[in-house]
Amino acid sequence: MDAQISKAWKIAVYIGCALVMLLPFSPARGDPLSDWNAIAARMASSSGQSRAAQELAAVYAAMFEAMNFVEGKYVPRFLVKPPAPLGGSGEVEAIGAAHYVLAQLYPGQKSSLDAALERSLAAFPDWQATSRARIWGRHLGGNVYASALSAPDRASNRRGMGSSGESGLSGEMWNSIVTRSIEGRTLQPIERARIYALLSLAASTVYSAAGDAGDGAAVPCVSCALGAAMRVILETEFGSGSLAEGGSASERAPARAYFIPVRDDAGESVSTKAGEEMGTRIGLQALTYYRRIK
Repeated sequence: MDAQISKAWKIAVYIGCALVMLLPFSPARGDPLSDWNAIAARMASSSGQSRAAQELAAVYAAMFEAMNFVEGKYVPRFLVKPPAPLGGSGEVEAIGAAHYVLAQLYPGQKSSLDAALERSLAAFPDWQATSRARIWGRHLGGNVYASALSAPDRASNRRGMGSSGESGLSGEMWNSIVTRSIEGRTLQPIERARIYALLSLAASTVYSAAGDAGDGAAVPCVSCALGAAMRVILETEFGSGSLAEGGSASERAPARAYFIPVRDDAGESVSTKAGEEMGTRIGLQALTYYRRIK
């Protein structure tokens, strides 16, 4: 029964990904950051899952760090902290950074990305804001892109993982889980961007660590590792209401309700345990990034 449910779930995911790929790069939520999150996830779905995780980490980290460079609320990871916050919101810089990184990753899609950028910037009539998006977004996004993708791509070095190596949550799937976890919470745009950045960096690290599993070691279940990493991060951030202090009880509810089963086969106990342990460790490591500046 569990195997049938797992198979049906995978088929649904594949169909959903195929349908999403048919959508144009146009704003869907009236929220530029959410729109570019969706564009990134949609484009990355054409890559293998390990590569897609690395690409999304570059895009989401670039968006958050560009915002943070302007607002100066958190300790950066890839960028140098400016002497003082530049003031104001960094949303336009985040949009510019996302556009730059995606254009580097998918040069054949540049015309569509350019059109999406123009539509997004139409929501910011101030020409100075659009200028910042192009100049600062390109500059800041370029720096994060070079740093986040500097590690060697290990997509072809996943020995012994077999089909389970690609059984993890797709970028669109975990992106949807994060979106559902965030909806209805009282979060500022930069706080939402931070959650996406943390989770994408953790997902990228999961695939990298799984690919590095040496001979003789227990091969980790990648789905289990991704689920464990996401659970650690979301429950740490939302379970105690740390980002929604003073919010309603529903805002402080743990994120566990949004998780899908990650165990593919009850007989894979060793793989499952190894994956969950690895994911927990990676999730805790990711939580050391982007601490709020006191």
